Amino acid sequence: LQSRPGGGSVMQTHAKQPATTTTIMKPQTATQPRPSFKHNTLQNTLIASFALAVILLVFSHHALSSPANNTDKQQLLSVPLPPPRRQAAKGGLPPIPDSVKQKLINDEHDENYLLAAMGNLDTKNNGAEAAATFIPSFPLPSYAVPAESVSSEIMLQPTFGSHRPQQNAVLAFAEGYDLSVYVTFIESLKNTGFTGDVVLAVSYVEGLKTGVDEYLKWYSEQEDDSLRVISYALSWECYKKSGVRILPNNKEGRGSTTNHGFSDCKIHGLYSDGKDNTLSRSEDPREARPVATARYELYWIWSRQYHENSSILIIDARDAYFQSNPFDFPSSPSPGGVHLPVNQQTNEECRLDLFEENYEAVNIAKSQYNSKWVKTAYGQKALKKISSKPVICSGSTMGTQHAIELYSIAMVAQFDKTKCKQVGCDQGFHNYLFYEGGLEPFLASHSCTINVHKQGDGAVNNLAAMRNSSLRLQGVLLTSTDGKARSDIADDDIVVLNSDKSTPSPVLHQFDRDTELKVVIRKRSSLMLTRWKSSNGIA
Repeated sequence: LQSRPGGGSVMQTHAKQPATTTTIMKPQTATQPRPSFKHNTLQNTLIASFALAVILLVFSHHALSSPANNTDKQQLLSVPLPPPRRQAAKGGLPPIPDSVKQKLINDEHDENYLLAAMGNLDTKNNGAEAAATFIPSFPLPSYAVPAESVSSEIMLQPTFGSHRPQQNAVLAFAEGYDLSVYVTFIESLKNTGFTGDVVLAVSYVEGLKTGVDEYLKWYSEQEDDSLRVISYALSWECYKKSGVRILPNNKEGRGSTTNHGFSDCKIHGLYSDGKDNTLSRSEDPREARPVATARYELYWIWSRQYHENSSILIIDARDAYFQSNPFDFPSSPSPGGVHLPVNQQTNEECRLDLFEENYEAVNIAKSQYNSKWVKTAYGQKALKKISSKPVICSGSTMGTQHAIELYSIAMVAQFDKTKCKQVGCDQGFHNYLFYEGGLEPFLASHSCTINVHKQGDGAVNNLAAMRNSSLRLQGVLLTSTDGKARSDIADDDIVVLNSDKSTPSPVLHQFDRDTELKVVIRKRSSLMLTRWKSSNGIA
């Protein structure tokens, strides 16, 4: 059929007819049937299409049912079954789906989602609050090494001394200090009767200050019944914020490759790289970060050198002074436990002790530094959730070996998660981990407990927040009249007490914030150094 002006159609016939013969069809009306030729053609086309569809359907069904293709069946079936209906929990909130719980663990970037999901972990059952268990998972610090053929192994070895696995240990980062700092730290600890290990991270050997090399070597060679120092002389690769490398002779480093902790650094050779079935040392798999953050990898490595029955203290070396052996102090939670977590009875075989700063003087919101560290690392929502909480000091942590190992793993994971590079973010990690980051259930899953001590109630007394007035005016620094404070260090009879104003604090942390105490300890340090030199024939 061909269209024709005027509405009619012309059909050319191929039957044998005279060449001049043409049949002209009138336009069809409603009463006239259409030619059967077109009708039959359309019908035949539909039948053929239907038959082809049936053949294709049978063929695809056979392909899916074939054993050879059975493994690909799930990929070919693209329409999933509808999920089962989840019954709403009493109180109106549905239970947390397993996928959401898993995302809480795996999602390391979406802070808003993480906080919102964690906020929904609390449900109500007949009016009684029932907290769902949230147990985070933290990878080993060595996981970041892309081992190719063998698992990554710890390669770091001490420069001076060797670990004694059965001993208690004090761990500290002590890079770039003058000899007086080491003397104050080590001699005051020795005078308490402590005979365990002191493990230090120090400058690379050529960068040690005058007399430090000799002093550390002497203590590394002590007998098993004496205090021993194990030193790791480390070479850090550090950079200014602009990306310029800091060398010891750079004025920016102020005599320290780490710029005394204020630069971002990498440390190579902690682990093997697993290449070619050898144990060659790997480059640092993490990006440059402050040494105050990187030190927790060292704490993890060091903690693994001790047995589970050992106790370990992590403490800042520069501003710590020992009045008595911290491991002899009957450590227990603060009376009343107003800031303590709700947990089971203390497990003495695996416990972690954290130490607050003075709550009356400062909390997280009142401290511009602590609030900045939390906000930078975790965001405004996280800060709001813990802003009224006491500040827990990251420079003093104590516990049994396994608890310290687990804690160090969790701290390293916080940098991997947040990439926070501000100096001090480690304290933000420390506080967020305890209050919102799941540190307590993480340790509980390993049969460990956490105890938090109010300032002045534990083995470590954090003094910085009390600097608004002198310690003597506050009644915790006094001159003893009964001779109990007297030692063979000096005859000043000065003692600092815990908050009960009767018990001497075993460890004075941040002692240099109080003017009188700082002068007293500097004087003692000079006397201790003179005595050590005299006993070893050193001029």
